[in-house]
Amino acid sequence: MVIRAAADGNISVTPRGAGTSLVGNAIGEGLIVDFSRYNRQITDLGLEKRTVRVGAGVVLDQLNAFLKPHGFCFGPDVATSARATLGGMIANNSSGARVPVYGTTADHVVSTEIVLVDGRILKIGPTQNSLGAEREKIEKLIRTCVADISERMPPGLLKRWPGYGLERFLRAPDNLNEILAGSEGTLAAIFSAELKISLLPREKGLGLIFFGSVDEAMEATVELLDLKPAAIEHIDRPLLDQTKSQLHFQAARDLLELDSEPCESILLVEFYEDVAERLSLLQSRRLGLRTKICRDAHEMDLVWSVRKAGLSLLTGCVGAAKPVAFIEDAAVRPAQLPAYVAGLKSIMKPLGLDASYYGHAASGLLHVRPVLDLHSAADLKKFRQVADQTSELVRQFKGSLSAEHGVGTARTEYMREQLGDELLGVMREIKHAFDPKNIFNPGKIFEVGSARCADSRTTGQRGAPTKIDNHLRENFERPLSLPF
Repeated sequence: MVIRAAADGNISVTPRGAGTSLVGNAIGEGLIVDFSRYNRQITDLGLEKRTVRVGAGVVLDQLNAFLKPHGFCFGPDVATSARATLGGMIANNSSGARVPVYGTTADHVVSTEIVLVDGRILKIGPTQNSLGAEREKIEKLIRTCVADISERMPPGLLKRWPGYGLERFLRAPDNLNEILAGSEGTLAAIFSAELKISLLPREKGLGLIFFGSVDEAMEATVELLDLKPAAIEHIDRPLLDQTKSQLHFQAARDLLELDSEPCESILLVEFYEDVAERLSLLQSRRLGLRTKICRDAHEMDLVWSVRKAGLSLLTGCVGAAKPVAFIEDAAVRPAQLPAYVAGLKSIMKPLGLDASYYGHAASGLLHVRPVLDLHSAADLKKFRQVADQTSELVRQFKGSLSAEHGVGTARTEYMREQLGDELLGVMREIKHAFDPKNIFNPGKIFEVGSARCADSRTTGQRGAPTKIDNHLRENFERPLSLPF
């Protein structure tokens, strides 16, 4: 009723999960439909067929806590699992660290219950398709550009492509969920979903490899892929430095021996099968400065707690210049990582910029965050240069500029460059088939309005004052000048 009334009044509707996205995916000028506090039922657990039904507001950790006593889990494991909703994960086609084992959220969607712009609630799936005519129209549209899809979305990328899942739909044309997953709320509102669940791993093991540089870690990542790890995660020094003097992370720092044997970079290499044998093979490679093996569950949790806190740790950097998320979601094929990182450094070095490189090395995605002061006119200019040049670099590698965080408002302007006129035109027609009045989440994927908005900021502009100024996070060995 609410969505239909908004559409009748020509008011935009933005479906929203927990709001954990980073690039303006779930903000809008009209009505925000927040699923995070409602629609949180978990039902229809089918252990034999390995499925479960969830409301769009169910949080990932909530679902996994429900499944754990039965020996199951939901595979995709985003770092924001304590807050991220399943509806948001489907809309964003989220994935996380263990893509080599579990793939993306789209790989686990059996069916969805969606709300269309006219208020109809429909079930969508391979055997539940209330949009027969629309599905046939969409299939015809997509089949007109098979060659362009092959060119713009070639195989080998483990994460998602920006926009709608055209390449997935070609493989499963009976299922419109391949289009809905990753559509960022621009086609319909997801009300509930039937999902595939996975058996919990019988055993786990974690190999930690310490390096003197990020470049060495990227080369080692390529060498380790043949061991078939469940995950290879990368943590670098800027992130590790943020754990200093934080009691919560001291046990992890002690385990990693960061104070006695500092490093520039760590690879977390996790195995689920043949764990002892693969960890032994990892040690035999003699990579990096040193290697540490973790088989104890508590120790592994300590290490993963540092990785999962990556975003919040970097956000807490003291000072005006901070690691900024705007090129943080680009992915290439894992074997391309060394050359890709070298390309990024060649962009940033002439601009005098440092950056943090952390994230999902096994799937070719590093959350790269250049350190910028967005209240500085000079740094705003660098922001633009880095964004433009990175978009071109990703295109050269035939990678995805938006591999798990979505397009949002921040990357919309680059979609024509990344996808080309033909594919973007097909996506527009798909959007029109679902949402002819452009009610659902306008300004994402198609309309212009993105990173260039930062260019209009004034150097004197400041956000709302925090209760405790960042200056207070420093020690008291010298006098402080506080802005009281």
